[in-house]
Amino acid sequence: MPKSNLSKFLISLSVIILLTVGIFFGFFASLGWITRHGESIAVPSVTGQSTDAASQKITAAGLQPVVLDSVYYDSLPALSVVSQTPNGGARVKDGRIVYITINRAIAPTVDMPDLTGYSLSSASLLLKSFGLKLGKYSYTASTVRDAVVKQQIGDSAIAAGSKVPMGTAIDLVIGDGSGSEMMTVPNLVGMQVVEAKDYLSSMKCEIGNITPDIDVAIADSGYIYKQSPSPQVADSAGNSGVVRMKVGGAIDIWISKNPQQ
Repeated sequence: MPKSNLSKFLISLSVIILLTVGIFFGFFASLGWITRHGESIAVPSVTGQSTDAASQKITAAGLQPVVLDSVYYDSLPALSVVSQTPNGGARVKDGRIVYITINRAIAPTVDMPDLTGYSLSSASLLLKSFGLKLGKYSYTASTVRDAVVKQQIGDSAIAAGSKVPMGTAIDLVIGDGSGSEMMTVPNLVGMQVVEAKDYLSSMKCEIGNITPDIDVAIADSGYIYKQSPSPQVADSAGNSGVVRMKVGGAIDIWISKNPQQ
């Protein structure tokens, strides 16, 4: 190769090398500017705020709010932020996503557990594991002592397996062990149902099945004209005798709209 051509080739090669090196160093020198190295934004703390307010606050900071999940706590306001990632105060780049977990507006349902036979403390722990709460508890005459004999929501029994909103308070009736004692069957005939309930409650007993006549609209306002067991029974000679029942037992009743004459 002639010397003149060799010189031109070497000069061109040197220029290419210098340009390559310049571009290489220029790129890395500007990389910090391109990626805004050293610049960051403080993530706002939005835990406990409403979803709308939290989203506005995150967006105003130059970040992106995204709802990651929802949970349910009856102690927190509906649609409030339960947690966030990254946490409030963390330093992140502009445009970073902030994931938030919100509290549901409507409680999910859970299956009611069967608490029958559990002690009060064990029943309370089981309710908690299902997302339910222990409400009021009372004692009743029963052969079972210190164990659950009934589970209720208010005055209504709730069967195991029923769908119940999470956070619901479950009332329990606990046996006091006195159910083996006997008592005379009280006479309820002529009483209004509401009156009979109070009367039996004082004796640690309760109303069992209620059979209303067709014209009875409200059971508690009806009048009792028949009951089982009956307070008295006649023997073959026609002599009446007192009937006894266990303390804590139930009496079935038949009711009419008006008192029987």
